[in-house]
Amino acid sequence: MPKQHRTVSLDKAGARSRLKEARLYLAAAELLDLGSAAENKVAGSNAILAGIAAADAICGLVLGQRSSGDDHTQAISLLEQATHPSTKTTTSLKRLLTQKTPVQYGADAISASDAVDLLRWARDIVEEADAKDR
Repeated sequence: MPKQHRTVSLDKAGARSRLKEARLYLAAAELLDLGSAAENKVAGSNAILAGIAAADAICGLVLGQRSSGDDHTQAISLLEQATHPSTKTTTSLKRLLTQKTPVQYGADAISASDAVDLLRWARDIVEEADAKDR
């Protein structure tokens, strides 16, 4: 039996609110001067939050729901449904979610290059959410 997705309803107004949050997380991440370990980590963390919020917005705008479980593969699967046949957006979310725990909770520093990658992947998802909101 296939695993059931844990979702919650997300109407257009709620989706637009999540999109606004995504834009703010991304803007906060882009304000930082990358280079120091702390700035790289905070920028990367905000980029991850931006990507997740934008993915929620896409799912809300297209499907009327967002993922609510702890299983990130379900969030990716739901995003795939909302963006099919595009793979860039889901690939970007996969990359962000892979880095979520080490960046947000790990003690190891991340490089400026890694932070730049996180920002790029977050932008991909925010741009897709903006396109869905038109």
